[in-house]
Amino acid sequence: MKISIDSRTASPGDYFIPVKGPNFDGATFIEEALARGARLLDVDLTDYSKKHRKKLNCAVIGITGSAGKTTCKDMLRAVLSKKFKVDCTKENENNEIGVPLTVLSADEDTEVLIVEMGMRGKGDIDHLARIVRPTHVVITGVGLSHIALFKNAKGIASAKGEIFLKRLSWETELRSAFINFSSQYPEFLQKKAKACGFNVYPYEGQDKHDENINMCYTVGRHFGLSNDDVLQGLADYTSSHHRLKKIEHDSFVIIDDTYNANPDGVAYALEYIKRFEGRKVVVLGDMLELGDYASEAHKQLEAPLIEAGVDIVFTLGSAMSDLKSPLLDITNFESKKLLHLALKQELKQGDVLLFKGSRSMKMEESVAYVCHYVV
Repeated sequence: MKISIDSRTASPGDYFIPVKGPNFDGATFIEEALARGARLLDVDLTDYSKKHRKKLNCAVIGITGSAGKTTCKDMLRAVLSKKFKVDCTKENENNEIGVPLTVLSADEDTEVLIVEMGMRGKGDIDHLARIVRPTHVVITGVGLSHIALFKNAKGIASAKGEIFLKRLSWETELRSAFINFSSQYPEFLQKKAKACGFNVYPYEGQDKHDENINMCYTVGRHFGLSNDDVLQGLADYTSSHHRLKKIEHDSFVIIDDTYNANPDGVAYALEYIKRFEGRKVVVLGDMLELGDYASEAHKQLEAPLIEAGVDIVFTLGSAMSDLKSPLLDITNFESKKLLHLALKQELKQGDVLLFKGSRSMKMEESVAYVCHYVV
């Protein structure tokens, strides 16, 4: 059964749930949804998804972490699809609306459901976990995303650890957690997992990409896949929209990672482009929601930029003006117009471009500019 909460995209046969949010009330769009052929399902989305989850017999993988959630979700989907019918979170719909919709997308044919789970503050993961009730958990790592809402990284680890819940009577006793031991506070998370009855399987890596690969092999083997199955699945992997999306331009290789940005996410993307040959040009917009740590966080991008072998750095925004280095060619711009002019003048055949910035910076506009106006 297909669930819709958007009357504009409702199709004949869909069930329309009139969700009420802080800035909208779905009840006002019921008539429009019905006119499009949808059927009304007047229920509370969260409660309804919890009831649906209880009916599912599939493995349910909950993924959380400070960076790389969507990439890990996409990679696991590609790998596990080699043996199972997999449903998963669309793009990065990982909040209080997207998560229950993902759960409701699974049916009796689903063998593995992969649910990405994001947070903005304490209690968010606990709320989502009570909907998802994961049989398997993947924690990609603990970093500094949303540090403004927590005292320190330990507080973030604690919030991520909310994904571990005590088993209910109807849940399987065999629950597993795959924890990144190359990140911060792995022992803390392992302790929380074991206290809730999860078997823990650590994974590590030399860099973020290596960690993801090893995670896929660890989870894949756990589900009975051979190494060849995992390798073939990784070969089929394609990323979500604006998430380390490789675009083959006539003149350049463009990496569109513009959905959002935090210090760990930028480091993650820089480790990714390190593997490409060619002159590396990185375009960074401000990282937001970092509170008092903002200035220091932008300054600390110097080391990963140098480590990645970046040749040119163009930055946009006042916060990015704090990023300086005698070892890097950095230019800060106050407007996209000036940034775009500089890109058009600077870019050369064979360059590798990475674009990244916080959501409100809309760095995808710069990707579009280069794709359409720079040759």
